[in-house]
Amino acid sequence: MEARPNRGTRRRHRPAAGVRVSPVTRLVVPLDGSREAESAIDPTLRIARTLQVPVELMTVHDPVRGKWERNVDETAAALAYDHVEVTVVGSGWAGDVIVDTIAEQAGTVACMATHNRDRFSRLVAGSVTEHVLHTAPGPVLMVGPGYRPDHSPDAYRRALVCLDHGARDESGIALAQNWAEQLKLELELVYVATAEEDTRASEKRTARLAEHIADGGTPVGYTQLVGSDPAEEIAELLGQRPGSIAVLANRGRVGIARSILGSVSSRLLETSPAPLVLTRAP
Repeated sequence: MEARPNRGTRRRHRPAAGVRVSPVTRLVVPLDGSREAESAIDPTLRIARTLQVPVELMTVHDPVRGKWERNVDETAAALAYDHVEVTVVGSGWAGDVIVDTIAEQAGTVACMATHNRDRFSRLVAGSVTEHVLHTAPGPVLMVGPGYRPDHSPDAYRRALVCLDHGARDESGIALAQNWAEQLKLELELVYVATAEEDTRASEKRTARLAEHIADGGTPVGYTQLVGSDPAEEIAELLGQRPGSIAVLANRGRVGIARSILGSVSSRLLETSPAPLVLTRAP
């Protein structure tokens, strides 16, 4: 069921103490010479063109522990966007370099892709992806093997905020509001209830959240789904929402295996046709 709060509502939701969200000021795409890594460029450019912020294509020359993009200048020159920069780092581990680059400037977002169709838990264990998701000081935009460039128009129109009715929701909502304001997106809160839940009570809770974050110029709606696999339900909904991105908050620094691997986020990344924006809850 989907509903929208009264458009006359003029309440502004303010992030709780400890939830800090910086406006997007720069988008960094790490490249390693693979076509999979380059697939993150497509959603990055859609966001960059809307915000008119620079895109930085970065590669790390680490012949011992990783691959690097030898043709990064040619890749940048082929992009139909004027604000593209290239950074080639001569040494170091890519995971550390990416996180350090993000930390240099507030509002920097790493945009990464993984297209290994193996289970995500085996894909990222000990990898650059794991390190960035676990330690980056800001949100990370991810695309997985189910990503479809043709699923979205030139610009995104909607942000689906995936809720769990827990403490993490505040971080996800704060981030989604920030992005919605910058990118002129509609907000849609999404909650997947189990058959064992009191679905009427959970729907009322979602509706109250939608009303609470209702903002003067930002349309806010909600959708409640029922199913045993939240990732599957959300991926199907995203397939019905062209021009969407999904926003999810994971647990904070409690260990990557517990915060991301095996979670709804990892399963959704495997199948989502849309990009995911992942952030850590405090």
